[in-house]
Amino acid sequence: MFPSEQISSRCIPNEFGYSKDYYFRKEGNAERKTQWNGIEECEEWRSYNLFRQNTTTQGNLFLSTKQQGLISSAEITNFDELCYDIKPLSSQLSLEELTNFATIHSEFQELITLQESSSGIKLNNETKFGQADYEHFDLPIYDTTCANAGLSERLSTKDFLRLGGEKFIQSSSSVFNNFDLSHPYTTSLSGLSVEDHRDIEIIQNLLASAEKVGEQQFSRASHLLSHCHQCSSIKGTPVQRIVYYFSQALQQKIDQETGRRKINGAGKMQSLVLQDTLMNPNPSLLASYQKVPFSQVILFTALQVMIENVSEATRIHIIDLEVRNGLHLSMLMEALAARSDCPLEHLQVTAVGTISEHKIKETGKRLISVAQSLNLSFSFNVVMVADMLDHNESHFKLDTKETCAVYAPCILSSMIDRPSRLEHLMTVIQKINPRVMIVTEVEADHNSPVFVNRFIEALFYYSAVFDSMEECMDHSDEDRIISESINLGSAITNIVVFEGEERKIRHVNSNVWKAFFSQFGMVETELSRASLYQAKLLVDNFACASSCTLEMIGKSLSIGWKGTPILSVSALKFH
Repeated sequence: MFPSEQISSRCIPNEFGYSKDYYFRKEGNAERKTQWNGIEECEEWRSYNLFRQNTTTQGNLFLSTKQQGLISSAEITNFDELCYDIKPLSSQLSLEELTNFATIHSEFQELITLQESSSGIKLNNETKFGQADYEHFDLPIYDTTCANAGLSERLSTKDFLRLGGEKFIQSSSSVFNNFDLSHPYTTSLSGLSVEDHRDIEIIQNLLASAEKVGEQQFSRASHLLSHCHQCSSIKGTPVQRIVYYFSQALQQKIDQETGRRKINGAGKMQSLVLQDTLMNPNPSLLASYQKVPFSQVILFTALQVMIENVSEATRIHIIDLEVRNGLHLSMLMEALAARSDCPLEHLQVTAVGTISEHKIKETGKRLISVAQSLNLSFSFNVVMVADMLDHNESHFKLDTKETCAVYAPCILSSMIDRPSRLEHLMTVIQKINPRVMIVTEVEADHNSPVFVNRFIEALFYYSAVFDSMEECMDHSDEDRIISESINLGSAITNIVVFEGEERKIRHVNSNVWKAFFSQFGMVETELSRASLYQAKLLVDNFACASSCTLEMIGKSLSIGWKGTPILSVSALKFH
């Protein structure tokens, strides 16, 4: 995304009493246009071997820079280099759509009520805890030394990746004989079970296969994958599950590269299928939402920050860039309708979209029904365009008496492959000049044009997600299996299989977004202590709270799993 200016490092103390290293960028020529996808994926890059690069300076290969929150200056020349850069749902995993919105809304509201009663969380200006409760608290920091507890406890999926990576390095090249992975279990694996050893072995084979794919040695890669296919399963251990999806994706990539399977537009079609699926109120995704903390914490924080920024407005206009099934808006409406100090006169919601217009309108009808039940003055508008380049501020029914806020939940990254569309959208938002723009995104680097770099980054990120699913949901839970297939399997396939415009899943981290937003005069604003305290309380409601990481990345809040960031939320305002 950025030209290769010098990057400096500094330690930034935050308001919760601890420090973390972050990088900040010195601005170069202000007139120089950002380049998002300028690097051609040449033959030299395609054969690039991640496992044999700069081992003397990189330290622990399997302790990724993403997990350390760092950006190496050597990686900065444009967006693809800076950011470490579906499959169709099988018929056996298809779900019947829930047509009764009231049932889903009731379940969702039951969850909210339970959270409020147990934690004091309330999406309102009038929180149930006092100011003294949150003025002097510190966000919890995950203690990475807990991994040294011993082999008596089950290793995390990331531990298995490191062990498998060490075995791969030791067996593949003498170059790594002196390479120190700094893993606590490298000297003694006697406490591992037979299944543990099998999991380490299939990780080793998966990494070896990915390397061969990167070198375009497809026959050898397929041979290595055969063992992964035999020993992995969508119902197995977290390692076996993640290997299943990554090995299937590698096989699909091999088939496409060798011409056995060539479907033009497959990546784009997968993206459309996934977007359309997420438009439906899906019971399995809802079950996953209820049991795994990441989305809940980020959603509640985002809505709380939005409410705080419109606390004195009587007429509010929410521009929602990804309305989906609208459950988040029903929560927002209930909170606004309950305001006593500043009664709401009218709420207008504008949903922006390029596909699934009829489903967006169905969402609008459901929200109108919710508004009527709350006796809330409400209007719902839909702005549909065939191309984001067609958007302009005149499409929105803007009223100078309204306070406008923009909500962008995990949608901006879907336009990274179309930089002109993303930049145009931001220009339109700049002209609208909202009171606040709330952005939630996956906190990861899955945008490298170098295949093996992207593969490793995705493998570590999704290993943390699969690990969390194991701890938060029953091993054989059908909702878990379906959710993993829809949300995780589809994304993994898109990241691994496709290149160029076909690759739609291009996550980048919050530091990259912050630099991008600055080009439009937007800066991060502080999240209130109350909103951060609510995030902490909500995490504490989960049995897996000790494994969750809450931390500040600049002024953004990130929630992660055992030190690996998963999602983040930012509040931005124009200068």
